Amino acid sequence: MNRLRSALKQSAALLLATITVVSTPVAAAALQIELIVRTVNNFTQRDEVTAFFERAAAAGVSTVYLNVKQDEDDERPSGQVFYASKIAPIATGYEHFDALAAAVEEAHRRHIKLIAWLPQFHDQMAARAHPEWQMVAKTNGLAKPYLGKRSVEYFINPIDPAAQAYETSLVLEVLQHYAVDGIALDWLRFDDLNMDVGPLTRTMAQREIGIVPLQLDFSKTSAATRRWETWRAAKIGAYTHQLRQAMHTIRPAAHLMAFVLPPEFTEVGQNLAVFSADLDEVLPMAYFMDWKFAPDWIGGKLMQDIERKRSAHTSVVPTLDGTGTNAQNIAILTDLRKKYPGVNRIAWFSAVYWQPHQIDRIVTLHRAAERR
Repeated sequence: MNRLRSALKQSAALLLATITVVSTPVAAAALQIELIVRTVNNFTQRDEVTAFFERAAAAGVSTVYLNVKQDEDDERPSGQVFYASKIAPIATGYEHFDALAAAVEEAHRRHIKLIAWLPQFHDQMAARAHPEWQMVAKTNGLAKPYLGKRSVEYFINPIDPAAQAYETSLVLEVLQHYAVDGIALDWLRFDDLNMDVGPLTRTMAQREIGIVPLQLDFSKTSAATRRWETWRAAKIGAYTHQLRQAMHTIRPAAHLMAFVLPPEFTEVGQNLAVFSADLDEVLPMAYFMDWKFAPDWIGGKLMQDIERKRSAHTSVVPTLDGTGTNAQNIAILTDLRKKYPGVNRIAWFSAVYWQPHQIDRIVTLHRAAERR
């Protein structure tokens, strides 16, 4: 019996040795489609919300990011909100229409996730109500309220504890009263290196890092400007950590994510490596035409920088705006699928109304990339 078993084993070994194992390449997973919606341009009444989510569901959209607090100072002042807030001023025309409540209901009815997109320190309403919070920049050697670079914009100081507490209160208000699947932060930053230099920040900087901000020469890099840059980034990181902890007391399962500028824009004090550990997802704004980069910058330097700075548990959701040609966008999607198998979602941003043909185009781009 033992000799028989031995012979059978030898025969089996010889048979296995003659088998050629054919390895079939595993195709990259399809990229889920996510849409970013500016409320003021899309949802002014319930019928528009319903129609949008019907189109989104038909297109296979998995997640929608809804702008529940105005981000820009264009159609409405930044800081106005599109939900029934007891804290922030409600945008004109939304006093009796809760866009967030309608969107949550329509999204979840179709098994689409709804993320509340909440811009932070770009907030005209807060700056007007609390002038002491307004961002201050060093301009011609003097500390002056900052009102934007190319057009009038309002920012509040990300370092001010009172300003931080106000923005946190809005996040918690949304989590307490709406069944959103997560919070997406935006404008989690300064607007340049020469800010904030208001009285509170000057006092803190001198006490904590021995720097007098108004004495810094922001036109050139030095040990002092690097220390200033690191200090401001640490403050943004500390705020994000505190916000995450506050969210945990309300809804531990709610995801926290953030739209971020390309990491090479170090002047805004937004160092992903400092606060990535507190994010479930990071959404790098890959607007290559805005930044005057070639399309392959997205799958190259941008993603390399993000991968280097993100925490291991933090998912990456590249954010595109659809500018450029179809061929360019298909090449971007193809590059992301091949180089970054961990990326399985793409968020698409439109600053205006989401036309049905725009959504159809995105579906077409994704299908074309999958065939490559």
